[in-house]
Amino acid sequence: MTRAFKIFATVLFVIFVSIMIAISLLLYNTGSLRLSHESLIFLILGIVFEAIGFSVSKFSGHSIRVTSGLIVNILAASVFSTFEAAMIASASVLTVGLFIVRGKDIFKYMFNVSQVSLNTIFISFLFSLLKSSQVSKNVWLVLTISLTYMIINAFFFSLGFSLIAKATFTSSFAQTMRTPLLNSITVLPLASVAYVLYYFMGLMAVPLVLVILLALQLGNLFRSEYQQSKFENLKVLVKSLELKDSYTSGHSERAAQLSYIIAKNLGLSEKLCNRIKTACLLHDVGKIGVPDYILNKPEKLSDEEFKMIKTHSTKSEELLRTVNIFKNKEARWVRHHHERWDGLGYPDGLKGEEIPLPSRIIAAADIYEALTSARPYREAYDKEEAVKMIKEMAGTVLDPKIAEILVEIVTNGHFGA
Repeated sequence: MTRAFKIFATVLFVIFVSIMIAISLLLYNTGSLRLSHESLIFLILGIVFEAIGFSVSKFSGHSIRVTSGLIVNILAASVFSTFEAAMIASASVLTVGLFIVRGKDIFKYMFNVSQVSLNTIFISFLFSLLKSSQVSKNVWLVLTISLTYMIINAFFFSLGFSLIAKATFTSSFAQTMRTPLLNSITVLPLASVAYVLYYFMGLMAVPLVLVILLALQLGNLFRSEYQQSKFENLKVLVKSLELKDSYTSGHSERAAQLSYIIAKNLGLSEKLCNRIKTACLLHDVGKIGVPDYILNKPEKLSDEEFKMIKTHSTKSEELLRTVNIFKNKEARWVRHHHERWDGLGYPDGLKGEEIPLPSRIIAAADIYEALTSARPYREAYDKEEAVKMIKEMAGTVLDPKIAEILVEIVTNGHFGA
């Protein structure tokens, strides 16, 4: 845990406690400091809803978890006092953290409790300020405070996560927008539905909302798990290809790491660098459709055999398109990783900057790693020989700028021996 995050979490917690003390003193002086029976029931429901969560992605090695507690927090903010709503939000997060998630980092508890509670306090105040006597108008207000809640939550989460992972706020916010916030937005209208049902049915409405929410969250979970399993299957295919040939064992992993370093040196965002690394890891998965005798042939390939080898880039594209998160970008990058800067590559004969930048990066990493690895038909080149060949390929086979960066990385010892 970074020192910056600890300071941030502590400051946030002090602000939260100070506001809660101020509200408590104000209510005590007016004789209205109390928790109703309904708010206590809501607290139990808040714990149940907060416990319904699942990991939706990883970012910088940290798991991102989405929960359903926001529904209860938003509903509590619209039907109870600000004090009661804040107590429900803070107590449910703390209880789940201590007894279900069982994390050991006190600063994460302080951060989670503080940001959720401060968010609930703000939207509760906003609702009480703008609410109408007409339920039909309040429904739209509940939708508004729901959106407000999610935006504030995304801001706090991104800021906190950027301090933990030592990433930029922009990259953290982009990741938050891409997965956790999008998953949360799918249940956004449910807060308004819950408000209407509660108005007409009272507490009996909450179990119904819980059933609807469970259906939505299970759908999100199964979709996420299904796509992740497809990705894992592709990685297994790559590994099985390399295990069949000791010459290429580990090739994709090494090329992927080199592509990441090249992308970082080009100043690309962390998110894009990681996507390029993933695409490079899977760039040869299409070779699963090429006969082994061709892949392992020690002699020069015939024209027909080489034609078969050339199909692997389009086969890789087809396989990557089976994974939703890869079909618009990574699949296209993999398709073009054998294009040449001079236009003499395949499968589409693209030239120069017509070739996607990630494809050019993957091509450079792939070629260098292949040159420095032993093959059935030759021994591995040493670093000096490989660097010389990369320089000769600049402006013909490879993007000259990427070739220059690759040479710099290798000669400065930032990759390999």
